[in-house]
Amino acid sequence: MPGAASKISLLWECAQILGLGAVGACLLLMLLPVRARAGPALTLALRHHQWLGWGALASAIAHAALSIIADPVAFEHLKPTAPYYEWAGLWALLLLLLLSPGSMSRLRRQLWKNHRRFQGMHVAAACVLMPALAAHVLATQHFVRGAVLAPLFIVLCSVAVLALLRPRRAGEVMAPEREITRPHRLVFGRHSRKVLLVAAVALIATGCLFSARASIALRGAMLERAAPVKVAFPHEQHRAVGCVECHHNFTDRTGSGSCYACHRSARPDLRVGAEARFHDFCLGCHRAPPRHFEREGPVTGCSTCHVSQRAP
Repeated sequence: MPGAASKISLLWECAQILGLGAVGACLLLMLLPVRARAGPALTLALRHHQWLGWGALASAIAHAALSIIADPVAFEHLKPTAPYYEWAGLWALLLLLLLSPGSMSRLRRQLWKNHRRFQGMHVAAACVLMPALAAHVLATQHFVRGAVLAPLFIVLCSVAVLALLRPRRAGEVMAPEREITRPHRLVFGRHSRKVLLVAAVALIATGCLFSARASIALRGAMLERAAPVKVAFPHEQHRAVGCVECHHNFTDRTGSGSCYACHRSARPDLRVGAEARFHDFCLGCHRAPPRHFEREGPVTGCSTCHVSQRAP
């Protein structure tokens, strides 16, 4: 039914916008300090910082829940066979659960003996959060894709990690004189070395996303499904596409039979799993179609292609 389909599409898009809002809130939390540091900078009051953190967590939970409500096929991405980028999204959600509820005064005092230790953990967790979010967003390719937006987003995520490594402001109480020349100048004091190590790893992981192979690799999975999720491919709606665009084996003679016969085989030249290849190929064509195509098909959820899962 067209009406039901449009309702599902609207719910799906709302879920994705909520996810984008959660990412934006996380970036603001990292880019804007709670207190003024060395040099001019915009700041957030502590209560605004906390509200923004809770907003990021609420948006992330709503994003995951509404995605499944809008399209039950998306529940496949909560199984152990989920692709790496979905695991990255779930890891980011767990980190938000640590960062926001774990910052509540009563719980914080129970978990951490002193404020500096809590602060070091908080900054380190935020550093780990950023590459997880970047991997999830870039591999999804819903809002951030292409030769311009994707690199800019990676740079912004890297800047957000670096923004956490601010020095103390002038006049703030510091470590003894012998420690001033060490990393203790940073806001998290005696835990600076550990946090710097975590930040360096986070920056390297984020930088690896510049590779063109990163997105398709993130669409792979640690565990393969015993059977592929059924796909209904409407050939009549793809008449503008040359057959050999998909069925390349007819011209380059690299295989025979169905797509899965090769792409789910143990051939050494097909190192990326079938699901990762097909998602990259199909979603890439729909979201960035060749210029000679008059129109592109919708990509508003899993059931757009996996319609057979919803059939009675």
